[in-house]
Amino acid sequence: MTKKTTLSDEDKRAFAEAMAASKPLAKKKKIRETTQSEDPQSLAYRRYQASRTAPSAGTAPLVNADSTLLFCKATVSDKKMQQLQQGVFPKPPLLDLHGLTESAAIARLNDFIYQSQKRKIPVVLIIHGKGNRSSPNAPILKNAVNEHLRHLDAVLAFCSARSEDGGNGAVYVLLNVL
Repeated sequence: MTKKTTLSDEDKRAFAEAMAASKPLAKKKKIRETTQSEDPQSLAYRRYQASRTAPSAGTAPLVNADSTLLFCKATVSDKKMQQLQQGVFPKPPLLDLHGLTESAAIARLNDFIYQSQKRKIPVVLIIHGKGNRSSPNAPILKNAVNEHLRHLDAVLAFCSARSEDGGNGAVYVLLNVL
């Protein structure tokens, strides 16, 4: 229970004198929160799209179907990276890119990463496949995902998944979820 206090006329006068020389603060404009919008044209989505850099060809080494993927930014601790590699986290949401063209897969990947980051999901699983039926040179989707994830600001690290989650045909992705 709170006690209600009343001010005497003398206290009110003293307060009025003390505040006579002061000015009210200017009203601040209200900033509309845009991160909650699902609208692809929202400010948050446009900032996210603009923050992505177009990957320059050849920054990631080409990998084959059996290659293990591993990438880590300097800000990620060894312990966090070890946990990611061991799959020590609750079952992550997943995105399956099987059967998509490279451009469609990258568009889906961008949307999935954006939505996951917005929902503050720290780890996601991306299934790209091993690419056994890709061109004889290299698996297309596996290389595209490997290249593209390296250039997203939202991605802190990624590594090939455990065999029960897809092995070399999938990656765990650690997101920056401020």
